[in-house]
Amino acid sequence: MVPTIRDIAEAANVSTATVSYVINNKPGVSDETRRRIRRIMREMNYRPNPRARGLAIGRTGMLGLMIPDITDPFYVNIVRGVEAEANQLGYTLNLCTTHGDADRERKVAEILTNNGVDGVIMMTYKLSPSELKELNESGMPLVVIDNPDAAGQVPTVLVDNVALGWTATTYLLELGHRQIAFIHGVEGSNSSAGRYEGYVKALESRGIQPNPDLVERGGFSYEGGVKAARKLLSLPNRPTAIFAANDQMAFGVMNAAAELGLSVPEDVSVIGVDDIEAAALVVPGLTTLKQPTREIGACAVQILEGLIKAPENSSVAGASGVTQRVFKAELVVRGSCAAPRSETS
Repeated sequence: MVPTIRDIAEAANVSTATVSYVINNKPGVSDETRRRIRRIMREMNYRPNPRARGLAIGRTGMLGLMIPDITDPFYVNIVRGVEAEANQLGYTLNLCTTHGDADRERKVAEILTNNGVDGVIMMTYKLSPSELKELNESGMPLVVIDNPDAAGQVPTVLVDNVALGWTATTYLLELGHRQIAFIHGVEGSNSSAGRYEGYVKALESRGIQPNPDLVERGGFSYEGGVKAARKLLSLPNRPTAIFAANDQMAFGVMNAAAELGLSVPEDVSVIGVDDIEAAALVVPGLTTLKQPTREIGACAVQILEGLIKAPENSSVAGASGVTQRVFKAELVVRGSCAAPRSETS
């Protein structure tokens, strides 16, 4: 059972107010009593409730934001949406990156939920739903972006990635493609898994059995897209279209095609996800699925603000804890997709 401030007070034979003074570094407690209370807190593995502590010392006016990568334009646009809305509401950001590393995610989550922020927004690849639920129940207001596995456990904002994958693949099918490859992002990515699920469903809806030889992993990076496309486009029965799970990998596909003497879209059609700024600048322009990244970031802040301002007795594990907002991606058609010349034999 998690110890409470009352448990500490009873063990130290003092009032709860005295324990609160020690937790919040207020004067009025003798050094001996302060040392005894801190020793008991350590022995009982007591962690002050950040939300309750905030009521005692006042809010910091700062929000924590955890993202995998600050160099990826997708995450940059999420940050922009979060920052703009946070600033509008009078908050500043404490931004941390994790590079999708499990240990780093857990460390950053611990730091943010125990130190000096009023609430936390997380984009995480590695934390399990049970870990996120535990963080949510610790008392720190928390919102998770782009993790459907967390939905129902913690407040969540996400894109319907299954519908996104269906839309992208159906567009290629309607152009006449049957040999359609898919390039995954990083292992463990819920967004990539959802897009793949939509891809499979769209193929099966047309009576096409998904071919494992047409599936590669590119790690959401340009270099990963290049490597994956080299393999796919060197197959004896190469794909006539490639659906990359983000734009960075799609650019890598286009580069690999050029290396192999293939033209986009005449020899291979390419479709990506995110509609980052470069998608409209490459030649041909990249057909892609636009995610409303700034709106997603702003929505996460709005939900978090509601949790921060909720009454103390309105537990985030209650009705507010299962808040879920789902956004839809929009197909943006440019020049990187066309009907296949002919099916590869």
